[in-house]
Amino acid sequence: MMDSFAQDIRYALRAMFKSPGFALVAIASLALGIGANTSIFSIVNELLLKPLPYKNPDQLAQVFRETNEPGKGAAISEAWSYPKFEALRDHSDSFEQIAAVSDQNFPVTDSDSPERLSVEMVSSSYFSLLGIDAAIGRTFNDDEDLKPGDDPVVTIGHGLWERRFGSDPGVIGKTMSLNKVPLTIVGVLPRGFKGQKGTAEAWVPMMMAPQLLFPRRLVQRFAHWTEVIARLKPGVSMAQAQNEMQIVSVKAREAIPVPPELAGKLADESIKLTPLKEARIDPAIGKSVLVLFGAVGFVLLIACANIANLLLSRSVSRRREIAVRMALGASRGRLVRQLLTESVILSLLGGVAGLLVALWGIELLSAFKPAARTPQTGYLGALDFSRANIGAQVLAFNFLLSVVTGIVFGLIPALQGSREDVGAALKEGTRGVRERRGMFGVLGPRNLLVVTEIALTLVLLIGAGLMIRSFARLQALQIGFSPDHVMTMRIELPKYKPAAEAAFEEQLLNRISSLAGVEAASVASSTPLSSNSAATVMRINERPEGETSSVGLHSVGPDYFKTLRVPLVRGRTFTDQDRGSKLVVIINEKAAQEFFPNEDPIGKEVWVGVGWEANQFGEIVGIVGDVKYGKVEDTFKPQVYLPYLQPTEPAPFVLARTTGEPAQITSAIRREILSLDSSVPIFDVRTLEDRSADATSRTRFSAVLLGTFSALALVLAAVGVYGVMSYAVSERTREIGIRMALGAQPVNVLALAARDGIIVTIAGVAFGLMGAYAATGVLGSQLYGIATTDMATFVAVSLMLAAVALLASYIPARRAMKVDPMVALRYE
Repeated sequence: MMDSFAQDIRYALRAMFKSPGFALVAIASLALGIGANTSIFSIVNELLLKPLPYKNPDQLAQVFRETNEPGKGAAISEAWSYPKFEALRDHSDSFEQIAAVSDQNFPVTDSDSPERLSVEMVSSSYFSLLGIDAAIGRTFNDDEDLKPGDDPVVTIGHGLWERRFGSDPGVIGKTMSLNKVPLTIVGVLPRGFKGQKGTAEAWVPMMMAPQLLFPRRLVQRFAHWTEVIARLKPGVSMAQAQNEMQIVSVKAREAIPVPPELAGKLADESIKLTPLKEARIDPAIGKSVLVLFGAVGFVLLIACANIANLLLSRSVSRRREIAVRMALGASRGRLVRQLLTESVILSLLGGVAGLLVALWGIELLSAFKPAARTPQTGYLGALDFSRANIGAQVLAFNFLLSVVTGIVFGLIPALQGSREDVGAALKEGTRGVRERRGMFGVLGPRNLLVVTEIALTLVLLIGAGLMIRSFARLQALQIGFSPDHVMTMRIELPKYKPAAEAAFEEQLLNRISSLAGVEAASVASSTPLSSNSAATVMRINERPEGETSSVGLHSVGPDYFKTLRVPLVRGRTFTDQDRGSKLVVIINEKAAQEFFPNEDPIGKEVWVGVGWEANQFGEIVGIVGDVKYGKVEDTFKPQVYLPYLQPTEPAPFVLARTTGEPAQITSAIRREILSLDSSVPIFDVRTLEDRSADATSRTRFSAVLLGTFSALALVLAAVGVYGVMSYAVSERTREIGIRMALGAQPVNVLALAARDGIIVTIAGVAFGLMGAYAATGVLGSQLYGIATTDMATFVAVSLMLAAVALLASYIPARRAMKVDPMVALRYE
């Protein structure tokens, strides 16, 4: 058996060397198809298939709060207050361990080089829950989870240990200050561990929150700021644990009584469990990647159909060879195996070349970095595909795909070639050979393959057309501000008191505004379309005390609206005099329409839940245009703006509108910040146009790649139609010559030659439309303002593909018109 298999391989290689042109074309086509599939699979593997790098990851879950406000339906939030976490921890029986973790950013304040670190504040069970041990030193123990501020310790990541401490093994016991709080280093974590968001470089006990954040952070019952993850007990399923949560949520509410003034005014809360792996993936990005994976699968099938057609055409020249082998006693099964061996070897070589294409593809995908929204919170951040690589699983996929591909495109030619009539083939040789027509008449094996190519291509083209139209509609939406010529950056002020922070920012704005090339400058707690803006409740004075409304909350500088070119509708904007005891607010048009439908809001008083006392009210002094802070496809929502000079949320963003290119002013702004405080880290420096582009980056990512794959499929389909029609014309050259010798006109010859192409095109488009109607449903959640069965897209794309296919048919048909009858009659 092994000898005959080795003989098949040697024979296959000799056959390839006899036709190097055919082999190179086939290998190149397969390299593109297999390489594209391998590169997309590497992303699928990294995002969706690769298990989390923790102990028994299937037992890990993220615990969400699910709120249900009357009239607004259920909303899921990952954030918990620490008292609610404690109630959950104390009343749950399904969890082996449960931990709180909060992603924070703190400046390193004991160094001459300012740096901002991504830090996770965690409860002591966090590392043991995940199965993470320290590489040097230790992690946290239970004693460090008892009393706030008693254990100022920190564990650091492997990368930070190498970068800041030169991989010093004696780092344990040294001090590092975060936000002006000295912390003792007790451990270095293993290489590669970067926490739940993949960016953390240091970890501090949750009990240090009062020192690093706010004094009452651990006791505020309704300050939701931490996530909760849990490990299920052995033998407890996710469904069983979810059932228990109904009881736990009741006990947790009883453990945290609602203040009398809020009784009946808070939304009902329940608890929802999600496998940790699923909770870490943006569902929209996951679906986009799967759609692209399906698209490159279609491209590979189209390439397979093309190569199968080449093999069918090539088999004509091998009819006599196959007939001789059968006459000498070779069985049909033996011939099929030989021909499949040739196909598989060809495909394996294509797979090897495809690995190079895949490496290039992964690099190309990494450059896209579509912005992903953290599930449930909607926070927008760039998704980095660079972690994808050609590992063992990807190599195994490449090998398996190559073998299956070789069988797929080789099976029909192998079966067709092994069915030869020995006597007829030995008498006829290769002269006058006709393709066997199946039960469908003109649609023999080669033409059926072309029909498949056209149908698959049409499905891809319609999907790409829908995505491109959806992206165009998103781009055309009104966002309420002008993002051009605005530079943005974030600063991390080292534990300033609110008054000192406001004074720093006031000096900074005065300096930036005086720089040459700066038209306007401001600070802000968030930027538009970034989905990281805060939300709070607002109550209107002189209305029932329990009547509150949800609003977006923004702390901004006086020139914020000028910087973003947001129009002032009525009243005034903030000034430098808006400080002190008189509180003022500005609302947007949507808030004015929703909360004051038949009134003038200017002069009205409102209470905003940002730490104001119950009897503190701010006066509405202005109404500005609507701005989108969430998804670009969302409608405008009520927003409230507060001056940063009054008690409000921190304003870490610095914005500057420039008269020239924003990048030219970046260095000057950095110098002004560092001249005020050299310990302030500056990071996340980007233009507002780049930030705004993130809001549509997922749709752009899908549209560009789906469009690229569709264009490749279109080229392959056109080549397939052209190849089959060229072969058909050459096959019928003698017949065409006889017809012309008997008086047939060129136009008759053209119609005869083009008939197969027209039938194949019509059949392919018909099947493609049916396939597209069924397949484009998966795009529903990714489209905006356009139906998955949009008639205009279906018709336009179908006509375009039909035109390309008919053009590919016309070129060989036109060549048939020029056949010389005398030459044709002497043909072979």
